[in-house]
Amino acid sequence: MFKIAVLDDDPQWGFAIQRFFRNEFAVSTYVDVYSFLSKAHEYDLAIVDFSIPPARFERNMNGCELICQLKNNLLHPPILILATGFLSQQDIGAGRALCPEADGFLVKDMGLDAILQQSKQLLATKAP
Repeated sequence: MFKIAVLDDDPQWGFAIQRFFRNEFAVSTYVDVYSFLSKAHEYDLAIVDFSIPPARFERNMNGCELICQLKNNLLHPPILILATGFLSQQDIGAGRALCPEADGFLVKDMGLDAILQQSKQLLATKAP
C-alpha cells in the first residue's frame, strides 16, 4: 500500500484526505514542517500546502520552497504535489507556474474525488 503524507496547517483538511483515501492508501497528516521533514523520505507521495505558517523555531518557508528543498536534499523524494486554497479550478495554470518543481498541483476546491484520481495517476508513474 502506498504511503501518503499531507502537510497542511488546517488539520480538518488533512483529516478529510485521510478519511477519503483510507481504503486505498496509508495516509499520515502533519500540521508543521519540522515534523514532516524528518519523515518525508518515508512516503511515496506528499500533498504540501502552499501556505504553511512556521512554528516559532522554524524558518519561514512556503510549500514550493519546501518542495525544492526536498528535491535537492533527498535521494528519492516522494512525489510532491503542491496544494492551495488561494486559487480556484479556473486558475490551475497559474498554480502550476507558481511552483514548476512540483510533480503536481491541486486546488482544494477541485473535490476529493479529483484529488484522489490525480494522486493515483501520479503514483502509477512511480510503480515498479
